[in-house]
Amino acid sequence: MPPPPTPTLSPQAARGGDNVKALLRTELRAARNGHPENERRAAAERLSANAPAFLNALRQKNPLLALLPASETPIALYAALPGELDCFALLEKLAAGNFPTLLPVAGAKATPLKFRLWRPGEKLVAGRHGLREPASSALSQTPKIILAPLLGFDSSGGRLGFGGGYYDATLAHLRAAGPVLAGGLAFSFQKIDKIPLEPHDANLDFVITEEGLLDFRSDS
Repeated sequence: MPPPPTPTLSPQAARGGDNVKALLRTELRAARNGHPENERRAAAERLSANAPAFLNALRQKNPLLALLPASETPIALYAALPGELDCFALLEKLAAGNFPTLLPVAGAKATPLKFRLWRPGEKLVAGRHGLREPASSALSQTPKIILAPLLGFDSSGGRLGFGGGYYDATLAHLRAAGPVLAGGLAFSFQKIDKIPLEPHDANLDFVITEEGLLDFRSDS
């Protein structure tokens, strides 16, 4: 399989400027949406095969998570929207490994997400912004590991999201409450040189792509 295409950013997006994030979102979304479907599926399968080992390695390097059994380490994923890397195969593997698997529930813009327990095969209901969410009867839990979707990321853990501010607010809230490992799931071609960050933007601790694990923590 040939390597995934690298997005060709416009001169305006490459230079930066007042609207750099909007330009980046437009161009990265177009690059992602143009990725062939067969290569999307192959990337998701490869990621799901390798990611559980990466996540266990990250847990073992974290003294606050290393001693916890899988059953006490809730992991939040997401129900992919069109174009996003599908993580349902990974979710199934984690659930089979006895990890509590959570999916997000969105409220008002730029407010922290809530998370509900969801196991493969259970019903999903329609939520805000076209999201699929666990039913309101599902148990709410706080994740200890969170895997977020994204449009782009850089080698310092900078994340470009979709502009709603949900994950920035969520990570700030979770980190203030206690230890959490915050990562992203992405196609490898979504990595760019530099994400323009603002004070409220929350960096990621790691990103997992179909090519492997990128660990951005200083103690890694």
